[in-house]
Amino acid sequence: MRVWLYARLSNDDDQKMNSLLNQQEICHGFAEQHGYTIVGQSSDDNVSGMKFNRRGLDELTAAVDADKIDAVIVKDLSRLGRHKTQTALFIDYLREHQVRVISATEGIDTFRDEDDLIIGVRGLMNDYYARDISKKIRAGYRQKQREGIVITPPFGYRKDRNTNTIELHPEASETVRMVYSLYLQGHGQKEIARRLNALGRKTPAQLRAEQCGREVCAASKTKDGRYVWTYASVKNILVEEAYTGVLINHRSETNSGKAKRLEQAEWYRHENFFPAIIERDTWEKAQQKLKAQARPANGNKAKHRYAGLILCKECGNPFVPMIRYWNGKQRVEYVCKGYHRNGKSYCSSHRIHEEVLDAAVQEFAQTMRVWMAEGQKELKQKQKMWALRKPILDTHISSLQKRIQELEQQVDEIIIEKINSNHYSGR
Repeated sequence: MRVWLYARLSNDDDQKMNSLLNQQEICHGFAEQHGYTIVGQSSDDNVSGMKFNRRGLDELTAAVDADKIDAVIVKDLSRLGRHKTQTALFIDYLREHQVRVISATEGIDTFRDEDDLIIGVRGLMNDYYARDISKKIRAGYRQKQREGIVITPPFGYRKDRNTNTIELHPEASETVRMVYSLYLQGHGQKEIARRLNALGRKTPAQLRAEQCGREVCAASKTKDGRYVWTYASVKNILVEEAYTGVLINHRSETNSGKAKRLEQAEWYRHENFFPAIIERDTWEKAQQKLKAQARPANGNKAKHRYAGLILCKECGNPFVPMIRYWNGKQRVEYVCKGYHRNGKSYCSSHRIHEEVLDAAVQEFAQTMRVWMAEGQKELKQKQKMWALRKPILDTHISSLQKRIQELEQQVDEIIIEKINSNHYSGR
């Protein structure tokens, strides 16, 4: 039997008992013991079982769709997932493709009918465990916020690994001062980003990747994989009040994967928490300038019909409408926001005229109209055929129902006859 080995580790798991290496060794040993052929394996590290958009699971799904495997081996069913509904749906998907799930430590096989009950019970238990742990984690995290405990300090600071105290990061804190200085001198965010890139200053995402040992924000890279300063990363520094020494947390709460912004009165504010990088007066001047330069609300601007609907395939940024003049006529074109704000080092100059979009939409709409007309015509034909066949089918159904009643009556008569003839002694 061709098998695929799958392992998953989340933050709340026992790091020793459920380590990816331990899971893989258990699954590998189980497959060898039963003489299975291992055709592939995948894993997901630091991923909740309540989520099913996982890279390792996608690799498994690709193998299923390609008809490469007959079974999936996991250490236990919770490794596959903890969400009772999503896990059950995924198991059904595997069954439809004639792929079974085998739990190496629980002795469960999703192709065995007698295991259906225990699979359902396990699903409920795993789901409850995940939700209970999630509540405890949120409560613990909220308590840390009240106490002013920082897990990850903002750009410009670092946490001492021995004392857990927050201190200035020499290079990053100097970059923060440079950003505020340039901005108050009259330079815009785009120009500041250009200068920082020219000087080779490390970006927040780059420093975080160096500290964590892995990539944390692919959106902060250029198309050729370089970390770059952008309009947005400069803006994030200009609005960050932490650089005055204050810690503000509990600005939002997440429930069922949805973040809810909290009122300012519900925030937790800790004064003089960080070593200040800039003066309070400097930060307030920057906020006043940002407010003065803010563009008017959308209600005061011309509305463009494709605004917010087009995304750049290369960098993922939306296309923004720009008004151009050509031969004395006003035209609207949509330009990649990543290129517009950060230049060609970030993305290519993708653009498209509104007239081209209009033509494409009209062509698609015409295609859909033709398709709908053909569909309605086909539907009417089927309705006519059904109207002709319905009386015949109704008669046939009535005949079958009558025959069923006759057979049920015959069965009752046979049972009574058997009882009366003492074929059953009652023992």
